[in-house]
Amino acid sequence: MADNKQNTGRQDDIRVDSNDPSEVEYLHRQFPDKSHEEIKKAIQAKGPIRKDIVAFLSGENKEV
Repeated sequence: MADNKQNTGRQDDIRVDSNDPSEVEYLHRQFPDKSHEEIKKAIQAKGPIRKDIVAFLSGENKEV
């Protein structure tokens, strides 16, 4: 989520920006069975915290 992709930090590790195509693509590579649109919906439903999104996409949290 940093403006400068070379300057990453802790916030980049724990958050996902649904408006950043590279971050959506990174999650898509982790979950190739999910479409980019499904990943964006998961981010909107679960919020920007990466661990919550990953848990949702991997089926650990079926709600929403």
